[in-house]
Amino acid sequence: MTSPIQALLDQIIASAKARGMTQAELAKRAGISPVGLSKARHRSDIRASTLAKLAEALDMELKLVPARRREKAAEAIRAGRFFALKEGEH
Repeated sequence: MTSPIQALLDQIIASAKARGMTQAELAKRAGISPVGLSKARHRSDIRASTLAKLAEALDMELKLVPARRREKAAEAIRAGRFFALKEGEH
């Protein structure tokens, strides 16, 4: 099972790859060692300040989102209500 920290690191690294950046390049831009990033990913343990540096290197920011709101959005998407028009709109 993937931990939330590992999932977040995987998402950051995937964003870097989508921009044509290697994990080593991402680490360098964030001012950390590639080995440190690799260890953090495998241990699922990283400082919040380091996560912020990684996000900043990708011109991103970290945000906390209430879990329940995320669940409600997922339910609305599955039910086809997420982009529903209000009555009278076409």
